[in-house]
Amino acid sequence: LHTAHTSNSLYLFEQHGHRLELCTKLHQMFELQSTRPQIRARVSEVLAQDARGPFRGVEFEQPGDGVDDTELRRQVQAGDRQLYRVLAEMPAFRDTATGFWRMMDPVYCIELLRLILATQVEQDWELDALDAERVHTALAAESPQLREAVEAVLHRFGASTRPGVFAMDPQRVARFLAKQIFATEGTRAWPVSEFLQALQATMPPQLLLDEHTNAWGSRRISRSLVRGLAIATTTPENDHLVYSAQGVPGALTLLLPIDASDLPQDVRARMRRLFEIKSRWSREELIPFLEELVDVDDALLGQGDEQTDAAVAKAVDTWLIKFGRGVKTPDGETVYTSRIN
Repeated sequence: LHTAHTSNSLYLFEQHGHRLELCTKLHQMFELQSTRPQIRARVSEVLAQDARGPFRGVEFEQPGDGVDDTELRRQVQAGDRQLYRVLAEMPAFRDTATGFWRMMDPVYCIELLRLILATQVEQDWELDALDAERVHTALAAESPQLREAVEAVLHRFGASTRPGVFAMDPQRVARFLAKQIFATEGTRAWPVSEFLQALQATMPPQLLLDEHTNAWGSRRISRSLVRGLAIATTTPENDHLVYSAQGVPGALTLLLPIDASDLPQDVRARMRRLFEIKSRWSREELIPFLEELVDVDDALLGQGDEQTDAAVAKAVDTWLIKFGRGVKTPDGETVYTSRIN
């Protein structure tokens, strides 16, 4: 529900005998606007109510109340399938002893992943067939909380190939680490080479990224590991290349951190914020920062699903007509500037 200003005024009168008296005048009206439930943000808010803070290991746990399934369903507008998928992505786990959900601290999450992968090397297991029960046994994970945390990490960074067995996904790990790397220095623009060095330094050695570290020029960023986490920019003297036919080569590209999940959830407000960050955008650049506002299955975003991509493209085109102004560059590329007052 939001207010919409109109160019007309509505005057309301009361009749008193043969006389009309103006009682009020309206310059705006209320409109109902369809919007997507912002499940991730809401789940984070609800789990943050746990006074113990994020889970950082069994040794740091204190008694306390938390949020159970019933409370999550009451406070979050989502079906169980959506809800549990968001919890797995955070990651979070349900403490079977109490029934409360525990959000995992990102640093602890990576430390536990490194421990799992060190055990994988020691035991000579295949990376694409990690058995959760064997991992529990090797780690002597007798605490139910530790077992649940291990499973949460396997779900977050791997794909389940069959019940209890996971194949580790280097790209999932890399995106999680990229978010942490960008967060360490706020909005500083990162040279691509420096970012890749930092990423490779923190990646577990057995998770190779060779196939993901090529073609980092400005025209490839929206399809890279940092999709929805950063945009391409460059030094002022090379700014004219960003929207040229060839784009900025990787050696001159800078990554400016922008996390799509931190942007406003209203389309107009988000578009305004994006144009404040950068005055000109290509349609391809904008899509990763707008697609989560489209009513499609989150799991299919950026995965090449034709129906999902078509729905996203249609919605983004509509918003660009409403909030953007297309202009042609000297190279014939179309870029958009803001028409939001």
